[in-house]
Amino acid sequence: MALPIFYMVSRSFMTAQEVQAFPATLFPAELQWSNYAKALEFITPQVLWNSVFFSLGVLVLQLVLCLPAAFALAKIPFRWTGLVLAVLVVPMFVPGNFTLIPTFVITYQLGWLNSWAGLIVPVAAQIAFGVLLFRQFFAGLPNGLTEAARLDGAGWFRVFWSVMLPLAKPALATYCSITFLGAWNQYIWPLVTATDPGMTVINVALAPLAAGQYSTASPAVGLAGAAIAMLPVLLVFLALQKWYVKGVAGSGLE
Repeated sequence: MALPIFYMVSRSFMTAQEVQAFPATLFPAELQWSNYAKALEFITPQVLWNSVFFSLGVLVLQLVLCLPAAFALAKIPFRWTGLVLAVLVVPMFVPGNFTLIPTFVITYQLGWLNSWAGLIVPVAAQIAFGVLLFRQFFAGLPNGLTEAARLDGAGWFRVFWSVMLPLAKPALATYCSITFLGAWNQYIWPLVTATDPGMTVINVALAPLAAGQYSTASPAVGLAGAAIAMLPVLLVFLALQKWYVKGVAGSGLE
């Protein structure tokens, strides 16, 4: 992972001629800080705030929806559990572009265009993966934990909040990393639903820098913009790295 990041950061300090030179060079002859100054003309504080608010909004709403549903499917006896799980799997095999137009029409009819609800809710509603991930995690925890808590008089919400949720930190860290990155990288949906300049997110703001041969900006400026856009995601990953590795390793119990 380090080599592509180094390559991007190194070339973000080069001139346009150095970026396009062949054979490629690894280090700039002179650091071009002006590339970052030009990139920050596109990535304003408002754009950064919009992206953070959008990504956190999607993440929080998905956690609120996913966790109780996953716990119920894993630990509460329910006759139709298998059917519900089968229904949840189906949307995961439907390409996102296939549902783009129907989702846009519904959002338009609700009057949610150019609103945070229209931007966040349709993305946050895609919870099938999250429900299945947490359901598998909760199902792997011993039933004795829930039975002991129930014998002590705890209700299902107390069992979920006080017993199951503290044990789900590795899965939570994994899911938070994946979901925040997915929301941060959203481009098509914010482009079509949030045409108000005050709601522009970072990938839409950077689009003029990624216009290829038709771009008037140096490719090094585009790489500088990409480096700036990467920082928040990298910070989230580093903050959750300890639990993320545990989650990937599947060691849910300490």
